[in-house]
Amino acid sequence: MHETKKIIIDTAFDLFKEKGYDNVTLNEICEVCGITKTTFYYHLSSKNEIISHFYEEVTSSLADRLLEVMTAENYWEQIMALFETLIDCTEKIGPGMLGQMMIMNLQKDEGTFDFDENLTKVAVIIIERAQKAGQIRNQSPALPLYKAAGHAFEGYELIWCIKKGGYNRKTTLRNAFEQLFDVEPALRINNEKKGPA
Repeated sequence: MHETKKIIIDTAFDLFKEKGYDNVTLNEICEVCGITKTTFYYHLSSKNEIISHFYEEVTSSLADRLLEVMTAENYWEQIMALFETLIDCTEKIGPGMLGQMMIMNLQKDEGTFDFDENLTKVAVIIIERAQKAGQIRNQSPALPLYKAAGHAFEGYELIWCIKKGGYNRKTTLRNAFEQLFDVEPALRINNEKKGPA
């Protein structure tokens, strides 16, 4: 990525986190970056485009954590590590900016919430291994199971935005996924919520 473009994006992210997306103007971004609007528009088409670059960071973070994910104690923890990495990334930008990303995609599908092909392949392999090992007892085909989990994850992200970050997503998601995947009871965080035997 061109250095000036990276500076604009990083500066805008900081301003969005500090003041909220709607409270930051294009003029303010340019002023803090020490650039003109012409320079801004040379590199980016709008404030919304800045938000679309968020998933570049997500992909990078997942790639950086892939070794950690693959060396987790068991397959179930590997699956949770993938989703928890996504949670960690959205924690950095906050519910306001994630909410704006959702609004942007409601207005025009930017593909932000599409399933990443490589991440999907990795997740499907891990789910299949977890099923074979008996860690996941839901024996539905791995791809639709992963997609159901992904859509559930997006729903929890939406609620997090609506509640302005007012709950622990990792615990809530883990409890929901333990039910969805029918995780072997010994691997569950809260063994009182064992689900079907």
